[in-house]
Amino acid sequence: MITVGLDARYGVLAHRRGIGVYVHQLLAAWHAAPPDGFTCVAFTDGRADAGVMRALAGPRLSFRTLSVEPFARWEQWAWPRAVRECGCDLIHGTANIGPPLSGPPLVLTLHDVIEWHRGRDFADRLTPRHRLSRLYRMRAMAASARQAAEVITVSQHARRDMVATLGLDDRRITVIPLAPSPPGEAPDALAPLRLGVTTPYAFALGALDARKNAALLWQVFSTPAPAALALVGFEPPALRQAALAATRTPQVVVAGFVSEGVRAGLLAGSTAFLYPSLYEGFGLPALEAMAAGIPTLVAAGTAADEVTAPGAWALDPHDASAWRAALTQLVADPALAADWGMRGRRVAEQYRWADTVRATWAVYRRAAGQGGGGWRGA
Repeated sequence: MITVGLDARYGVLAHRRGIGVYVHQLLAAWHAAPPDGFTCVAFTDGRADAGVMRALAGPRLSFRTLSVEPFARWEQWAWPRAVRECGCDLIHGTANIGPPLSGPPLVLTLHDVIEWHRGRDFADRLTPRHRLSRLYRMRAMAASARQAAEVITVSQHARRDMVATLGLDDRRITVIPLAPSPPGEAPDALAPLRLGVTTPYAFALGALDARKNAALLWQVFSTPAPAALALVGFEPPALRQAALAATRTPQVVVAGFVSEGVRAGLLAGSTAFLYPSLYEGFGLPALEAMAAGIPTLVAAGTAADEVTAPGAWALDPHDASAWRAALTQLVADPALAADWGMRGRRVAEQYRWADTVRATWAVYRRAAGQGGGGWRGA
């Protein structure tokens, strides 16, 4: 029996997005139908939700919580020590970074190389603490990628960028797409009314991170637009302040972080989902909006464009007038909106978590056959 030591930190949080959804789906598969000949020790930190871990634990999936501060100390000290103590035969770094050790082969899921683009392609204003954190992540990610026996990424767009940015051998990178999340909480149909969102409205996820391109949304809604905007995201006070300063219109409602039911309710009641992000490794929120049958607008030339084509409307992420015109058409023409909704749903149905898991197990088997030492190429 081969023991896999898996970084489960983001998959056992009470609230999960992005990488957390991906890791949770892998853990659910370990619980329900683990690969033949493999068992898993899932390593977590102090943020782990005990109820989530109890629900996922099984005969071949156990959890070990490492009670140190998250991030650098956990990744560089506690995790490699625990891996040795548990006698793991294979390591899966699910969140861009693996433990700094030689011996067991490392399977690394490298979702993106966004950090190499900050300050070059998006003019982020980074605090000194963020700059230090970014420097650590870049060094750790590059070292992990060089060490890995196998690298998994989530789109061809991300794969090409890793080859160009890190000089990785593309033969060592396997593209395994993600999939829309299974239905969770029932949509809260009253959420728009309770939050004061007028109809019709568009729905978007917001952050002050420059690559998320909230600046385009401010331009689209800076004057009375064909629809209102419901914006959900982290940093709610700062987002509200930015929205008010930029748009000076009550059409933009910033809800901050909301429950899954409220988020689903806002999405279900929207005319369109706007995803103008300049850079993503995959673009899971756009795919999930399409799975819900909501017309989806994405930034052309990005991973989200690749993943959602031809089910999403791809637009220049720097042309606010194009986004405003597309939204105007969707509001004015219900038949057009319905057509885009059906297109999106058909594309989203092609992505299944079972396929993601099956392909991941195949990478495990390949890596386990390589023996210790891992891949040390460029």
